[in-house]
Amino acid sequence: MPVTPGSRGTGTTRGRALTVGYLKVAGAAVLWGSSGVFADALVTMEMPPESIALLRPVVGGAALLLGAALVRREALLPDWQGFVLLAGVGGIVTALFQVAYLMSFATAGVPTTVALLYLAPAFVLAASGPLLGEWPSPVQIALGALSIAGVWLMVTGVREVSAEWTATGVGWGLLAGATYASYTILGRYATPRHGSTATVLHSTVSACVLLALALPLSGHSVVLPSTGQAWVLLVMFGLLTMALATSLYYDALGRIEAGRAATASTLEPVAAVVLATFLLDEGLKPRGWAGLVMVVTGVAGGYAIAASRARRDTHTDQDG
Repeated sequence: MPVTPGSRGTGTTRGRALTVGYLKVAGAAVLWGSSGVFADALVTMEMPPESIALLRPVVGGAALLLGAALVRREALLPDWQGFVLLAGVGGIVTALFQVAYLMSFATAGVPTTVALLYLAPAFVLAASGPLLGEWPSPVQIALGALSIAGVWLMVTGVREVSAEWTATGVGWGLLAGATYASYTILGRYATPRHGSTATVLHSTVSACVLLALALPLSGHSVVLPSTGQAWVLLVMFGLLTMALATSLYYDALGRIEAGRAATASTLEPVAAVVLATFLLDEGLKPRGWAGLVMVVTGVAGGYAIAASRARRDTHTDQDG
């Protein structure tokens, strides 16, 4: 198991790391929950999804560069092996995710995109054992499955909105889920070794470079926002959902296991549904509310079990 703030020390230390980790994933999920609102508004303003896929991380990357230069200068220059991992693997995964997520949104809509994106916890739970040595317990798998099923009930239970299952949209959605799972695994491996700031900074900036090179080669030009309102939305989109949310998520991955973080991130659609209810007047059907309860139960259950184990470790340390 990787050496992390939560994997060594007393039971009290591990319990504190667990709580902070879950809170940071929850914070990231709430911020990511606003993505659909931002993306929908920008597409409505006739910004192509390919351009948003580049400009969103450009804004986030610029903010991360500024923050690192001011308070985390050591994150600017990792060792060469770390740079290859973060900028190489991390950049490719992040770039693919940006394109897949926004193309799925544009071709299949929000419900289908979210449903397929949140297959990621299943991918992470399956891969975290062989890749990270973090083998999930049967209870953890069951709670993860409960949360995933809850997401599907939620996104298909939104009033006045129906899921679209086109071959192209499903393909992009599955790629979004797979790359989301990949950067969760990457973050769990890289953050304890190189720090969360370096991990999110170099993967984001490298993704910007790769996307800037790939878009013209694929026949797409970058379309900038045409109004001041669109610029404000784009900047907020990048700052909140790239710079801040991803920083919170990668920091959490230094504290809690990848499978637990991925399952807890299913709170994102809960936040999205709440926003859609208040901002877009889109309520939930009964099965949607049932799904919301399932997601919250799965996440809360995972935290409760992990916290209970940390408390037992604390008592063991005290007895020793």
